[in-house]
Amino acid sequence: MNDESHNELKALVHLLDDPDQEVNKIVVNKLISLGPEIIPSLEQYWGKSFDPVIHKKIEEVIHIIHTDTLHADLREWAKNHADDLLQGAILVAKHLFADINILKIQNQVEKLRKDCWLEMNYNLTPLEQVNVFNHVFYSLNGFRGNESEGTNPANCYINHLLETKRGNPISLGILYLVVATHLKMPVYGVDLPQHFILSYHNHPIHPEQSEQEIQSDIIFYINPLNKGMIFSREDITHYLHKLEVKPIPDHFAPCNNLQVIRSLINYLITGYELQNEPDKVSELKKLLIVIN
Repeated sequence: MNDESHNELKALVHLLDDPDQEVNKIVVNKLISLGPEIIPSLEQYWGKSFDPVIHKKIEEVIHIIHTDTLHADLREWAKNHADDLLQGAILVAKHLFADINILKIQNQVEKLRKDCWLEMNYNLTPLEQVNVFNHVFYSLNGFRGNESEGTNPANCYINHLLETKRGNPISLGILYLVVATHLKMPVYGVDLPQHFILSYHNHPIHPEQSEQEIQSDIIFYINPLNKGMIFSREDITHYLHKLEVKPIPDHFAPCNNLQVIRSLINYLITGYELQNEPDKVSELKKLLIVIN
């Protein structure tokens, strides 16, 4: 930032406590228009000021800039980069962790991928491959479901999962999918009521395949919450009957990455509703709108 821009920013910050509401609105809008590049300078001004009004206004401006940037990035991801599921999960996490360490996450995932790759033998049967993958993922690396805090929204975030090795069906499922995809395993997400599982196919899905062809190509299903336990279509039907939910074709069909990220956001919304945090619920519902 050059001296002229620095002086302009300083003058705008000093006007944040102007009693004239119209002036204040113009100043806030001007600061927001300057984009994320000004956030480090705003944080410095926050640290130097002892005025609680200025503190609150700066925090509001930073939050709006973060939100606008996140919406733009998520919209761009949905339009052009939805093949990168990890990026989608990181963007969702940024709604809460604005300064999330993306490189650290990528390195953690890459290490997990290498661990699995070193043990993998592609001459194995699909079931044997999954057993090897599960051994590395759950036994050697220690990932597992957080049963004691199953509804805690923290379990949904990819950075939290990688740090604590504890997650819920959607976060564990996403990480499982990301690593399995890197290993060229034909694994896909399946969105169930109150659950998220995976399907293992004979072959990767092709765009020209019909729904019937895709369904008939599924060999078995995987439960990421329960150490990658293998189960069948009949097991899904039994699970749905226990929930008193009538089975429909979507309950057995794989979904694309956009649908996976929508499921992730819905998990978060449910968690924050249970914690009675309406502001976070509102923010997350806006994220759903962005990618719908």
